[in-house]
Amino acid sequence: MAKDYKSTHYVDLYVDPDTHDFVLIDGLEEIAQRIKATLETNLHEMDVLDPDQGLDYTNFLGKRFDKELASDELRETIRRQVPEVDSVEDIKFDFGSGRSLTITFKVMATPTNSQISQEIEGGVEIGG
Repeated sequence: MAKDYKSTHYVDLYVDPDTHDFVLIDGLEEIAQRIKATLETNLHEMDVLDPDQGLDYTNFLGKRFDKELASDELRETIRRQVPEVDSVEDIKFDFGSGRSLTITFKVMATPTNSQISQEIEGGVEIGG
């Protein structure tokens, strides 16, 4: 079963306010966090540690945003880098003020300790 340390919105390690310990997560919460971390990492940003980690932002930048191309890139990246994901059900793009893009997703995933595919929803903000 995959486990990870829980992180905050700012990607700092989450500290339990009562025990002052780091918090471990697993299952759907861990998968959702891993998807979010993957999408927040620009491809080749971690060339030394893992050159294939992250999302190629090329299809998300510039004046000629192609929703279908960007959606295909997201689906392929999530499926390739998070093997527990069975399918990407929905992707939405929301352009905020300035140069920010919020991406929300819905996937079906099977945690390593389960036989049942379950729904995960999440989102990331690029730019801004």
